[in-house]
Amino acid sequence: MRLHIRNRLHEVFDALDHAEDALDKAALNPSFRADIRLVLEELMVNTVRHGYPDGRDGSIAIKLDIRPPTVTVELRDDAMPFNPLGIETPELPGDLAQHDAVGGLGVHLARSIASDMHYSRDGDSNHVVIRFDQSLSEETPA
Repeated sequence: MRLHIRNRLHEVFDALDHAEDALDKAALNPSFRADIRLVLEELMVNTVRHGYPDGRDGSIAIKLDIRPPTVTVELRDDAMPFNPLGIETPELPGDLAQHDAVGGLGVHLARSIASDMHYSRDGDSNHVVIRFDQSLSEETPA
């Protein structure tokens, strides 16, 4: 699956629905599919919300390569440079509800769920490749 969207939240959620449809057609367990969607949502929503502080139009290209038991996702955007691997692991308080917002939790979650993640800055583009391996999951396919 390949999609090219503008940096608008409604387009991100439309793209997530397309990705979910493609994942549903593969023999992948529901929690594995949900993990992939969660990571995609976190990274793309952050790109839209934080990557274009000047409000300019931009784009995000999404490539989903489904080869059970692995799924590889490539995200490419023309937002400000941002390396999700360069963010330090946040200090997690015992009860998040009792503390002010802790930055970096979404990126930390994405890195924790993914089997492998790579980042590069190619010219004016951020390029993130994320690999998910269902065989590393505790559950078996549905």
